[in-house]
Amino acid sequence: MRRTLTVTALAAAACSAHAADLFVLNFEAAGGYTTSIAEFTDGGSDYFFRTNGSGMAASNVYNGATGSFFAAHDIDGEGATLPVSLTTSTFSIANHDNLRFAVDLAEDDDGANQDWDLPDYVNFEYSIDGGSWQSIFSAINDGSTFNSAAFINGVEITSTFSTFSADLSALTGSTLAVRIVFSLDAGDEDIAIDNIRVTGDAINVVPLPPAAWAGMGLLATMAGVRAARRR
Repeated sequence: MRRTLTVTALAAAACSAHAADLFVLNFEAAGGYTTSIAEFTDGGSDYFFRTNGSGMAASNVYNGATGSFFAAHDIDGEGATLPVSLTTSTFSIANHDNLRFAVDLAEDDDGANQDWDLPDYVNFEYSIDGGSWQSIFSAINDGSTFNSAAFINGVEITSTFSTFSADLSALTGSTLAVRIVFSLDAGDEDIAIDNIRVTGDAINVVPLPPAAWAGMGLLATMAGVRAARRR
């Protein structure tokens, strides 16, 4: 009986990993994203645009901003049909694992008027290799009453920029894009977004030295001889 023998080199290469920025969008310059509607502001409390804090009501305050950011408030106040979205450029995640998503968020503290309504939201999503959009997390009303502050997984978004992150280590693929979907249609519903970031561990394949390859070649030859003797 003829046998087919396959020799697999289990130790053909060693791997090392180090963290790397795969995508960073800090809104300091135009580009790196597209929006489903044209950016706009009425100079007051209806806006959907990249800003350095100007072009909006002075009462709308986002503390801790460094330079420009993207802000949205009562988006349908100027006639937009909700939801609307911001989508990042597609970027490579090839040869990386242990992906992680992070974003800096703030929401103007309007005193007692923390009025995010129950149906309204800002969703953060990803798409792998051009596939369907999947949820990362959502900024939503806390569910206890019709009007409340905005929360992500039980953590309130305050008027000071804070970082919210998510583990995407289960994801594999060649490319990734991030989408933010906005449904904010009330006068006290706003959000500011900065420093969208995806990081991952670069997988570096370290070639074995020639002596190791020679040793594996010898093992394969010996295995072939043994297989031939059994025929």
